[in-house]
Amino acid sequence: MSDPLPKYWQSLAERATDAAWLEQSRDEFAEELPVGVAATPPDASSRRDFFKMMGLSAAAAMVACQRAPVQKLIPYVSRPDEVMPGTALWYASTCEGCSARCGLLLKTRDGRPIKVEGNDEHPVSRGGVCAVGQASVLSLYDASRARFPSRDCHRVSWTDLDTEVKAGLRKVAEAGKSIRLVLPWGMGPTAEAGVKRFLAAHPLARTVRYEPLGELAAIGDAYRLTHGARVVPDYRFDRAQVIASFGADFLGTWVSPVAFTRQYTEARDAAGRRAMARHYQIEPVMTLTGAAADRRFVVAPSEVTLALGDVVRRLAVKAGRTVPGLKELPASRLEPAALDELAEALWSHRTESLVVCGGDEVAAQVLAATANVLLGNEGTTVLPMEGVALDERALSYGELLTELGEGGVGAVLFLGVNPAHADPRGAALGALLKRVPLTVALNDRLDETAILSRLHAPASTPLESWGDAEPRRGVLSLRQPAVAPLHDTRDAVESLLKWADVPVSHHEFLQARWEAEVFPHVAQAGASFSAFWDDSVRRGVVTLSPLPTVPLSFREDGMAKVLGAVARSSVEWELMLFPSVALRDGAFANNAWLHEVPDPITKATWGNPALIAPSRAKELGLRDGDVVRVRVGGEALSLPVLVQAGTHPSVLGVAVGYGRTRAGRIGDGVGTNVFPLAAVVEGRVRRSVPGATVVGTGEKQKLALTQTHSRLEGRPHVREAELAAFLANPRAGNEEHGGHGGNGAHPLSIWSGHEYKGHRWALAVDLSACTGCSACVVSCQAENNIPSVGRDEVLRQREMHWMRIDRYYQGDEANPQVVHQPMMCQHCENAPCETVCPVLATVHSSEGLNQQVYNRCVGTRYCANNCPTKVRRFNWFDYPHDEPLERMVLNPDVVVRSRGVMEKCSLCVQRVQEGKAAAAREGRALKDGDIQTACQQSCPAKALHFGDVNDPDSRVAKLAKDGRAFRLLEELNIGPSITYLTKIRNTGSGSGT
Repeated sequence: MSDPLPKYWQSLAERATDAAWLEQSRDEFAEELPVGVAATPPDASSRRDFFKMMGLSAAAAMVACQRAPVQKLIPYVSRPDEVMPGTALWYASTCEGCSARCGLLLKTRDGRPIKVEGNDEHPVSRGGVCAVGQASVLSLYDASRARFPSRDCHRVSWTDLDTEVKAGLRKVAEAGKSIRLVLPWGMGPTAEAGVKRFLAAHPLARTVRYEPLGELAAIGDAYRLTHGARVVPDYRFDRAQVIASFGADFLGTWVSPVAFTRQYTEARDAAGRRAMARHYQIEPVMTLTGAAADRRFVVAPSEVTLALGDVVRRLAVKAGRTVPGLKELPASRLEPAALDELAEALWSHRTESLVVCGGDEVAAQVLAATANVLLGNEGTTVLPMEGVALDERALSYGELLTELGEGGVGAVLFLGVNPAHADPRGAALGALLKRVPLTVALNDRLDETAILSRLHAPASTPLESWGDAEPRRGVLSLRQPAVAPLHDTRDAVESLLKWADVPVSHHEFLQARWEAEVFPHVAQAGASFSAFWDDSVRRGVVTLSPLPTVPLSFREDGMAKVLGAVARSSVEWELMLFPSVALRDGAFANNAWLHEVPDPITKATWGNPALIAPSRAKELGLRDGDVVRVRVGGEALSLPVLVQAGTHPSVLGVAVGYGRTRAGRIGDGVGTNVFPLAAVVEGRVRRSVPGATVVGTGEKQKLALTQTHSRLEGRPHVREAELAAFLANPRAGNEEHGGHGGNGAHPLSIWSGHEYKGHRWALAVDLSACTGCSACVVSCQAENNIPSVGRDEVLRQREMHWMRIDRYYQGDEANPQVVHQPMMCQHCENAPCETVCPVLATVHSSEGLNQQVYNRCVGTRYCANNCPTKVRRFNWFDYPHDEPLERMVLNPDVVVRSRGVMEKCSLCVQRVQEGKAAAAREGRALKDGDIQTACQQSCPAKALHFGDVNDPDSRVAKLAKDGRAFRLLEELNIGPSITYLTKIRNTGSGSGT
């Protein structure tokens, strides 16, 4: 008789109770042996082997007890007034990791930026930061950045480069040829003003907007068609009762995921509002957003637009409207019952629903805009005039290539874009640029595009330069440098100003524009601009009074033509290229933190395997790591496959951004560049490509996956309940909660318990709020000097993250439900690790923390073997920091661990001590919220809460007594200090919202 299927499972092998996987999982500390070396049976050790091991243990103990190397410090000759050794300074700024432009706080120590956190005063991002933003501080110290301007890769001075660029632009103008400035969308008001000054100085110049993923351009083009303005609306998920997403990963990568995550969790806070928005997701592969959905439907990529059309068709009937071109749109293959349910749910919450669409297809965005108009959502959940206005006059990248082919372009300037890597026409670009007299790249390194340009004017990083952003109309966010440029680089906008003969720095240009255009809207009687500017720089954000807007009216002209071009695709395979949560389009591919953070869904690191459905893998006889040859037209690439639950059977999904060749020593050669497989349709790049062929090669490639080497042993580590059941019973889904409270007072306990006369620190995690975005993982790594170990060590199950996000599946492998659970040291009252350590390297503090004393540890790993939650990490190596620049990111408040010691989450004890010291200096009691762990502070969803459970008024103490509260492995009586709150779903299987 076969074993019953587990309720929760972490991998398909565990779900199938695969015999080989079961055997492998029994060996907790599995080691890979070289080819040809046989493993020694456990009972085959000789007496000589015993003494060898004893000698090795003694040597390890001696090494572990050695003193750290002496490092001499050079004091200040003249210390700056604002710098206090050992005290951090904070600078408000703006993230440039993507177009969302979230608000940041930059922590510096002795002039070194070492940590990024969210700005709570920012009204859009509201204190949240994504994984990319968290990792931006490491990119500042990237040793592969360009360090000086160059001509044909040879160093030149800025004076010589400026002279050559100006002379080249004059020659181009005299010849009557065009100048093209290739730059991303939405650079910020002041940067856009600098671009306009450059265009005014060079009448033959024009902008070309380039976006590798194509989503902003598609939304803008759709709204120009339906509303007459090229805008990306401000979407408000917090005002929606029903959310319908058609392929938009708005919690992971779409438009503004940090802001949307906070809004989404607020709309779904059943405990706080006694109501909960219902979320429908229609998508081809499992995304972070799909994992959070209440109702998820799996369709092929070509069916997403058709399914959206079917919903719009139903809404039009309910509204009594006729939508041009809708009749000609083919019907989707999605079940009519599902379409009826979705349309009815949206219609029953008119003005309180929201329809969003991902992807780069304009027709799909037109349908999404139409759906929101039919539902009356504009003005509540969709605000077209409150969003980001896009450049109306800009050319597309396809138009640029056409012009280059015709020979009418005399100069091309690339500003922060890399189409040679992130576009299927990259090879063609290289050939075309050879015919252009003046080519200049203003990128931060000699990347794939910069190397094709004759001149390179390296740009400073956002942490070294000034700027601003307007993520929402009337919300202006400032960016200020936290450190002077580390190399001989210059702000890209300042370079444009110099080449436009504007004799000011970017800082002066920014300040002058704010004085002329921003200050008049907020000035009070008698106020000075100097005081306003200082306050704005300190706070990092300014909110202007509501400005009058002219409502955009919905127009139907041209819709029939766009919708009429949509056709059904009936092919065996559809290739889907998508951005990953960490790497996005690959601009930050030389950042080790981003490569090593596991993908929240696949748990893959250091590569981009091709995702394939379990049913299709069985049909083709493919397993994880089998290499297939993927061909689209004349392009073919080899990729390892990863069998991924929740993938449509006709889809092969691959993350973009990998396969860089000129990113740097970290990112070069990691994964495969799949941008060449993208399709080009009428000059636009499409990442959904029908008609691919997939053939097995018989080769194998090991995948660096995490969370695949532990077992649940049938225990319910996560708990969940349906909304209707929760409203009827606050303990729904949590009936197994033992209620021991983690205080060691179990009747069968042999422990006497601990007495806490002062603080007792604990953490609470709301599983309903956690989306699995992994910002906390990178934040913890930055705060605690956790090393990146690389692909080979991950293959050996030696990842070092103190915090991980466990992902659990439930249900059918074709479309499972997903729960994410942040997992860190549980700081147990009756900690199993403490009883087995022979040298008292792990001890219990008087404030409830399980502490690790590094200089006592001799690396026996007994504690790791005895840890039931497997959260302890062993340092196999002294992980090198060979590049002096990269050492500057280290947090001096946290020791850098050496080889041979154990380490794990400390609940940011350094922050605890800093908070207590600050309160003592100010002569006041410590307040709830004064101390935030790194993971808590960075969380966009605010799913983590840290505090003193001895304070009955603290947030964490109240959550510990909540009906949803439970602790891990309570039957073991280990008494964890981490409280989890049951996940609540709103699938509609009871009374709905």
